[in-house]
Amino acid sequence: MVNKNLLPLYLIGLYPAALIIGTLVSEIITIALAILFITECFRNKKFFFFKDPVIYFLFIIWGYLLINLFNSIDFQLSLNRSIFFIRFILIILSVAYFLRKYSNNIDIVFKLWMIIILITILDLYIQFFFGQNLLGFKSPWNMRLSGFFDQELKVAHLLIGFFLPSFAYFFQKNTKNLYLFFFLLLYFAILILTNERANIIRGTLAILIFFVFIPFLKIKFKLIFSSLLILIFSSMLFIVKPVNARFIHEIAAMKVDNSLKNYVIFSNYGPHYLSSIEIFKKNMLFGTGVKTFRSACKNISLEKYYGDNDYRSKSGCSTHPHQYFFEILSGLGLLGFILFISFFSYLIYRIINGFFSSKNLILLSAGTFYVLQLIPLLPTGSFFTSFGATIFFINIGLIYAYINK
Repeated sequence: MVNKNLLPLYLIGLYPAALIIGTLVSEIITIALAILFITECFRNKKFFFFKDPVIYFLFIIWGYLLINLFNSIDFQLSLNRSIFFIRFILIILSVAYFLRKYSNNIDIVFKLWMIIILITILDLYIQFFFGQNLLGFKSPWNMRLSGFFDQELKVAHLLIGFFLPSFAYFFQKNTKNLYLFFFLLLYFAILILTNERANIIRGTLAILIFFVFIPFLKIKFKLIFSSLLILIFSSMLFIVKPVNARFIHEIAAMKVDNSLKNYVIFSNYGPHYLSSIEIFKKNMLFGTGVKTFRSACKNISLEKYYGDNDYRSKSGCSTHPHQYFFEILSGLGLLGFILFISFFSYLIYRIINGFFSSKNLILLSAGTFYVLQLIPLLPTGSFFTSFGATIFFINIGLIYAYINK
């Protein structure tokens, strides 16, 4: 029987499953957690969790989003994303508060995360080898895996958001648990097989950075383990045809010189990036509003980049620019961009200080995920959509739980 006092931990632990099932379920969990957290704050008259520059920063950003609403080129499009941005602040506060309050029982959270992610990994292997997953879902693109997400190609984002913090928790408890390394190798291999290039890069870097900064591991072990990961990645790059096609043939087919600028311009998301820059040039101070890229891009021409006859000159439109910084720049202008960059930078500073003080591996794993989501130019989802943002802010919740501990 579930201890009702530990209900918040079960809710946090069920986040990965909720995100798989759908946005509505994850939002219900967020609302339930927020209510439980706010109720506790008023019942105990303790609001100290709000009293931190991290939270002050986020409330200032939320205030800016509300003010920016009146500058949006489409008020209705921006309304929900701007007003309900507060739910992400409440995710951070709720996750951090309940992990700290029930610190002796947080096994619940990480066991649930690990079980859900391992089931997801098993399901992806089944889809890879048999063409369909446990539920009979086939990927909409035979070069990539979708697993439980059916027609949506975003499973790798879920994996990198929840696996490493779970691994970090159990590894911190028992560094000699060989099952953990077996699970890690299973995770790493299937991450590559998902063929989501940007998330494979982030996931690989996350594991390497995580092990490099673990203070109690010998350098010899770190070198051997890093070499093993590189060997696995290299082998799959040449042996697995879809991986080879995505990482070698698609990039080679771009036929551009070796400058980073041209690789970005002629990449799949290059037109979206360029459109966001052109939108920003026309609305430099305040942008066009949250979620308005889909409208603003209709008035953008990219002929000066690609020429009159190139299809890419007319393909700069999408629901969002597929990169956090470009989305913030075009939607919220220079003022919004400065606010977010200031917040991102300040939190990185706190993560570094917090980790070198505590040596906490959960903080290291969540902090690594957070930093790698902010790599410039590497494609992301939308910063303001529920799926990606929920994973992002849950990890900030983990960070907030341990930076002051």
